[in-house]
Amino acid sequence: MNSKKKFVIFLSFIIVCVAVSVFSGYLGLNPTTIQNYVSVNNTLFAVIYTIAFVILASLSFSISVMSGLGIFFFSVKETIVYSLIGIMGGAIVHFYMSRRLGKKAIQDYIEKRGGRLEEFENIFKKDPSKTVLLLSAIFIVPPTIPNCLGGILNISLKKYSIATLLGNIPNTILTVCFLDGISTGNTAEVYFCIIGLILVTVISMLFYRGEIKSIFRLSFPWLFKKIN
Repeated sequence: MNSKKKFVIFLSFIIVCVAVSVFSGYLGLNPTTIQNYVSVNNTLFAVIYTIAFVILASLSFSISVMSGLGIFFFSVKETIVYSLIGIMGGAIVHFYMSRRLGKKAIQDYIEKRGGRLEEFENIFKKDPSKTVLLLSAIFIVPPTIPNCLGGILNISLKKYSIATLLGNIPNTILTVCFLDGISTGNTAEVYFCIIGLILVTVISMLFYRGEIKSIFRLSFPWLFKKIN
């Protein structure tokens, strides 16, 4: 296990411990007192939350978990905006990291997940912006895949950023609203968002009918290892 994975696991453990402490009322902390503090210091907390989101997204930490934390302290609209900023910040970091590391390092990363770079390289060369957009919109695809692939192929940062943003907008809105529906007990909102996420993913994957197996292999490498 490399140092990056160890750090992410350690950070996840810390976040879980903090969450348990908060919701159990340990040390006098609870969601209500924290929400009151956030409401008084909204701008400061928003900046801290967004910076933390960018850092954790850069380390491939779950963006859904970060959005879930945000929904407890901000409005739905605020959480969507801050989540998109965090996602874009992490995506740009991945873009430059992959360019610096080079094609060989990204190829090794993809092969470790059970995929092959050649399966996507030809598609990227035809229309890299469209491919980044669609892979970003497929909910099951880890964000690091389109982010890193975009960094090693012929696409400008501007086009990459626009494609990444457009690809992430639907899923971010639906994910945040889904988490809001769970927290408020709004069953209709939960079901609507689940259907929306499925539709966005299915429609995006229709453009890659020939590569569906490759997409699943990259998204769930552990499943294919067991099958093999």
